[in-house]
Amino acid sequence: MRYGTPSLTGALTGSFDHWYVVDVFYDGVRVLRDVDVTNVTVDDDATALVQGSASLTIVYQGAFAETVAPTAIGDYLSPFGTKIILYALVNVGPGFAERVTLGHYEIAETPHINSTQFVFNTAILSKGDLIDLTLKDAFDAVQADRFDVPGSPPNLSSVWTEIQRLTGLPVTRTITDAPISSSVAYQEDKLHAIYDLAGSLDAVAYMTPDGTVSMRPNVWPSPVDVLKGGDEGTLVGVTRGMSNSSVYNRVVVRSYAGTTESVLASGEITDGPLRAQNVDGSLSPFRRRPMFFSSQYVNTPEAAMSFVNNWLPRVSKLRSVEVVLSEIFNPLRELGDVLDVRRMVQGVVVDNFYARVTRMRRTQDTLQDTTVVVQP
Repeated sequence: MRYGTPSLTGALTGSFDHWYVVDVFYDGVRVLRDVDVTNVTVDDDATALVQGSASLTIVYQGAFAETVAPTAIGDYLSPFGTKIILYALVNVGPGFAERVTLGHYEIAETPHINSTQFVFNTAILSKGDLIDLTLKDAFDAVQADRFDVPGSPPNLSSVWTEIQRLTGLPVTRTITDAPISSSVAYQEDKLHAIYDLAGSLDAVAYMTPDGTVSMRPNVWPSPVDVLKGGDEGTLVGVTRGMSNSSVYNRVVVRSYAGTTESVLASGEITDGPLRAQNVDGSLSPFRRRPMFFSSQYVNTPEAAMSFVNNWLPRVSKLRSVEVVLSEIFNPLRELGDVLDVRRMVQGVVVDNFYARVTRMRRTQDTLQDTTVVVQP
């Protein structure tokens, strides 16, 4: 969860307004500051390779009737290296306002550019610009920067050091470091290599709001917030759903090396509604749904069995129940946050569960959609 001052956390439980502004950077220099934006949609998705994205419209009216509408590579708002910092501003009357950094992004696309011009004393001036932008976090550029040829880490002493080398970005170390377990051969996709390295620490790599690379643990941390409904809460609605698309009852770890695949270890659910087969050996109602895994970091039967024991409980339970929480706009919420959710009716808790944030969508509306998976 992002840091917020006590005044901000208190304001978010009451009546407040919010809007968005951006700073624009090119080649490390801030070229535009506190630019108004509209039509804002901010999406965070822990299941995506590029987890952070946004779309918005720049609203610009220059003090000297200048335009910032891009027309060529290298212009400030062109999708060729320009970076955007997106802020949410929370305001309570005339006495309180606070800025929260939602993310560092790169411009991926400028799909629509509308600049209104006029002529004054033979000079062509601008009445204002409306520029639509599609934004992606820095992992989008990392993914595009593929390896020229297969290679290996030059140093096996530190996973964090190797991730920093591959991304070229600063890191925020939130997970205990460890040596890279074996000499690996990177293929083509650099972003896949980064996720594999993080996976060797039982974690997931991601871009923080301040533009650094970090990791969040696969193991659930303690709850960081209590989200409750009722007159004094900020939870407005709870919509439950279930899907079997990411639920497995069997984990199979395959050997990575060589052209002939072999199984290093496997395991399956043996009882309950998600069991793979019945006691007599016949298929269960859910049938067998295996998840296959192979990695250069899991290359012995012992390591493979450890992976099976760690992941089988996770893939068979944690992702089976998904809940969409409709809550009052909260810019402090982050992917991976564990919440203590309490649905209230007339002051009585009628539903209480722990859940972890997997997706979020924020707009200019009062409410945001926060998708979570429920702890069994």
